[in-house]
Amino acid sequence: MPAEAAPFSYLLNPRDSKILIQDIFVIPYHYISDTTSLTGAFDQMGRVVTPGSRRREGMKHYSTEEFVGARKSEHWNSVIREVFATVNVKPRDLQAFQGRIDQVPLGTVNLAQIVTEASQIVRSSEQASWSRERRYFLHLQTQGEMTITQDGRESVIRAGDLTLYDSGMAYSLEYKEQASAIILIIDHNQLKRRIPAPEFILGRRIDGNSAMATVLSRSLQNIWELPKDNLAEDITGRIGENLCDLCVITCMSLFGEEILASATGSARRSHIRCHIEANLQEPDLSVSSIAKSFQISPRYLHMLFSEDTETVSELIRRRRLEEIKKRLGNPNWKNRTITQLAFEWGFNNTTHFARVFRERFGMSPREYRNAHVHDGHANREEAA
Repeated sequence: MPAEAAPFSYLLNPRDSKILIQDIFVIPYHYISDTTSLTGAFDQMGRVVTPGSRRREGMKHYSTEEFVGARKSEHWNSVIREVFATVNVKPRDLQAFQGRIDQVPLGTVNLAQIVTEASQIVRSSEQASWSRERRYFLHLQTQGEMTITQDGRESVIRAGDLTLYDSGMAYSLEYKEQASAIILIIDHNQLKRRIPAPEFILGRRIDGNSAMATVLSRSLQNIWELPKDNLAEDITGRIGENLCDLCVITCMSLFGEEILASATGSARRSHIRCHIEANLQEPDLSVSSIAKSFQISPRYLHMLFSEDTETVSELIRRRRLEEIKKRLGNPNWKNRTITQLAFEWGFNNTTHFARVFRERFGMSPREYRNAHVHDGHANREEAA
């Protein structure tokens, strides 16, 4: 790192909680190149044309330039899959569509620039669940605009704005015209170590005019234009780490209090779920008993789970039914009667148990056991 790239520190105090991130390096603008301009003209593919810019060692370059028709679409989908994640890309006009991606490693992270014509990029829930790799994408829009949808949020990201999205969840990116962006690709665990609840930010617009967003976007653009062939590997790795830290500083400066509140609630919900799992067989397990164990009010307990699709009582009942169902379908439990299993897992009324079992699984407990255990033992069960 050159001498003029001086370190600095930021101290954020959301809810009086000190978050200190040290030794973040900002590369001064004049170090990039005496002739490089970040406001240069775009060529016909949307690339910033700058007199001092040059392709860096280790950079990968992908383009649709040599492909036509269906092969163009297949190629572009494979490129997006290799650089970002498995998705379905739908160009508005396949015949006229052109796209380009340049990618360069910065230690444990990657920095990429995408230039694309009007299109929609969709990652389905199935694609997200099948993937072994999980990444976060810090997206800086540099030309045109993009509409992002993820985790129930929809935001319009204009030139200069940023957003964060997660490959572990479904998302949609829509470009209505030619656009370009610089994207920092961060490993899931690498960001989770820095931000307690990044899911709170997903799909939200980060205003490019805010103070820290300006620092972050300028750094991303400066580093993208930085000639890399004369920099040591440990320097580029440090640059990548510092970009991650700048991302954290920006997010915490804008959403710090909300993130910490969300993280606190998530941690408490996780502890409560563990308590429920450990006490499923206790017949007295209830909203009241859980609230008492955690020294909170039943009202606050309900509030913690208010965004879930089921109440605490429904969660307890579902988990009990799932455990009983596993045993009803397992021959190793054939000597336990249905009534015994129901009582062992917290039910104290067989009529109520049979009714809620049928409501959830579409058949009675006895019918389910008979369908899965075929040795005659089940037929000697009492009806339930």
